Amino acid sequence: MHDLFAQVLDHRDLSKAGDLFSVKDNSIVNDLTEVLEKIEDIANSRDYLTSDNDQSVVEICITRVTSAIRETVSIEKHAAALVSLLATCLKHDLQPLSKEEDTPHAKIASDVMSCVFLNYANRAVMTLAIPVAVKFLNECSIELSRNVSSYLSLAAIDHADLLAKHIEPIIKSITNGNYGLVRVLPQIYNEDKDSVNNHIEALVNLLDKCDLAETNSLVALYTQITKYEAKLLVPHVSKLCDLLKSNVTSSSILQIFIEMATLNATSFINHISTFKEMVKTQPSNLAATAQIMGTIGRQNEPQAVVIMDYLVNQLKTADTNTQAVILREIKLITEEYQWTIERHMETLSGLSLTSSASSRAIIQHLKEMHNKKTVTIDKEPDKSSWSHTENQVTVISVGRSSPSPYPYPSPSASDNTAHNNGTPNRVTRPYSVVSTNSSHSERTAASLISTSTSFNSANTYPIKDTVQHFCEKHLEKIKHFVGNLSAKLPLPVKCTIEERRKDKKKYAKIHFMCSEREDQCLYNKNFFPIKTKYPKIWVHIMFLNIQAQAVCALSSQEPIVASLKDTWERLRLDGSGSFVRLVTSSFPSSKDQENLKCELSDWRYFDVFEFNAVKTSWSCFLCYHPEKASGLLQDGSPVIEGQLKEKKGKWKFFKRWKTRYFTLSGANMTYTSSNKTDSKRETLPVNKIQSVKAVKKGRRDIPKAFEIFTNDQTYVLKAKDSKNAEQWVQCLHIARARSNDTRHGQPCSGTVSSDHTPSTVNHEAPNTDNQATVNSSSNDEEVTHM
Repeated sequence: MHDLFAQVLDHRDLSKAGDLFSVKDNSIVNDLTEVLEKIEDIANSRDYLTSDNDQSVVEICITRVTSAIRETVSIEKHAAALVSLLATCLKHDLQPLSKEEDTPHAKIASDVMSCVFLNYANRAVMTLAIPVAVKFLNECSIELSRNVSSYLSLAAIDHADLLAKHIEPIIKSITNGNYGLVRVLPQIYNEDKDSVNNHIEALVNLLDKCDLAETNSLVALYTQITKYEAKLLVPHVSKLCDLLKSNVTSSSILQIFIEMATLNATSFINHISTFKEMVKTQPSNLAATAQIMGTIGRQNEPQAVVIMDYLVNQLKTADTNTQAVILREIKLITEEYQWTIERHMETLSGLSLTSSASSRAIIQHLKEMHNKKTVTIDKEPDKSSWSHTENQVTVISVGRSSPSPYPYPSPSASDNTAHNNGTPNRVTRPYSVVSTNSSHSERTAASLISTSTSFNSANTYPIKDTVQHFCEKHLEKIKHFVGNLSAKLPLPVKCTIEERRKDKKKYAKIHFMCSEREDQCLYNKNFFPIKTKYPKIWVHIMFLNIQAQAVCALSSQEPIVASLKDTWERLRLDGSGSFVRLVTSSFPSSKDQENLKCELSDWRYFDVFEFNAVKTSWSCFLCYHPEKASGLLQDGSPVIEGQLKEKKGKWKFFKRWKTRYFTLSGANMTYTSSNKTDSKRETLPVNKIQSVKAVKKGRRDIPKAFEIFTNDQTYVLKAKDSKNAEQWVQCLHIARARSNDTRHGQPCSGTVSSDHTPSTVNHEAPNTDNQATVNSSSNDEEVTHM
């Protein structure tokens, strides 16, 4: 053991404890396990609870040990000793002595867990830590229990199987009031479905007690349960119907109900009025509601009459896409009870004049059924026609043509054989596309059709290149991989390659956006960029994401793929491999994903963004928690002021707090000595702030605090309470994002400086357009896949 550590611990010498921070990390890293064992002996001593000196020595030594472990990245070497110290704390009383103060052993546990779970992605560490951490859920204070819940939520991202072994104590903690822990249930459900299913009634009864974020986690769990055991939720339809009142949860609940209705539609009959009222206030949910209503209407004749009247009435105000859904449900009811359509034929005939092509086809089918001519699309032998809905790719093939897996248009059936000098060309397949309910797939298919017509000039099959052949063979694996990856990592929307003209050195910037992009969004008009050390992995993921959204295998000739290829060719160094070799190689490994996660953490991405399990997307915290926007904004800008305690500089742990009066307004954060009237002010421009991070509650020395990072300085600020600290952090995030809006403008605009030549591939979420567009110039190239 290092001499200074030995002196401090053996003699409980508090006067020398501060000198530990002047010792270099490398000179003590090999002694940390021994130090932790000594700390464990002290914490187990009889007089530890009554000795303030011993408690202070232990606290400072733990702080020095954990900081050295972080700096030297030696967690695996010392994890066993840390977990052993953590387990020792369980032998002592962890209940708080008062509302304001934890017990000495609870403080040790808090500091140790903060260090251990910082490495939540490290499986070896989590294998040791999770079994011990779970025991704290039902043994410690409410505050420490909530902190443990947060740590376990992080661990569940990569190691759900380790956490699934402890479902019983987890659910016990949840039902005892630790509702924040419900966040882990959707992630561990697939590992042990039966154990969770056994508690479904208790978990449904929690809905009245949970806040919005916790409710979203429960809804995500119910969605998973529906896929495997939908019948378990049938007795709880009334409780779930209460969630239809909120536009945040209603769409997800309706999707659950659609699955449940196929098993037991009669359980929804008593809730028809609830669905009708919900549609009045949330008309965007009409399509999903129509599917549930249609299933109810097919149960018996009385319900068929009631539901038919309702659906026909809704056609008058529905948009084009929703009309097609409603008409499909009307058609299914008519097939069961044909007479129910009779009094509505005049209304439907008038609608056919203004509806889309697919709606007109269904209406025509209904007319034929009404005229007792039961003719379906599949039984007409001699006709050949097709139509498609507006803003969708829904091709209705009539005749002998069967749905084709090829996305490329071909000549009509009459032109299948063409002659060249008397020699017939190869016969091509009639074009047909299977309709889909996925808006992502519909838009992607539309872009593929619009960009692929050039392959048909010779009336032959397009030649499949290596990329297309690979994607066709592994399409389902790609979609499965991207689906799992998107829950662990955000998927980039843009890759920018920049080259310094001085030394011709190239580097890549990866850009992310908020999936919601609501009015209050932190990144509504700009991206969250990082300069990456792993461009190869990010480009590979971008390609896989593009392919996962497509309805069929893409070739390297597709504009979006060709542009991504061009960007990679500009970036890659000698020996880094071609684009084809990159995208046809093995998917990014767990180690690659961990490197990306660490990189995002270094850029403090996770301070600003959260994964929305219900919508399966990454959102900024203001879009994820829209209820927190009220009170933070004034005319669209954050405004807040008040007294904060401040420290800055190195070794802030040993410095005293200084009270300042801070004001955040517009583009600046100003502060005075202690009160608002002081004329001497210092200014911190918001655009100088790199990031803002709340200090974890487990840090005993600076509770209710947050940190501001600039290029050359770090500020630690402490508010009067945790709620006030959260308000400051949120306002600073908003102000920083607004500052970036002012500097960078719109997100889709390329920015070219005098020192760099960028090349950009932009792959955005499909929420503003429905096709691929290409814009290029001499200095930059931008491709947007919407």
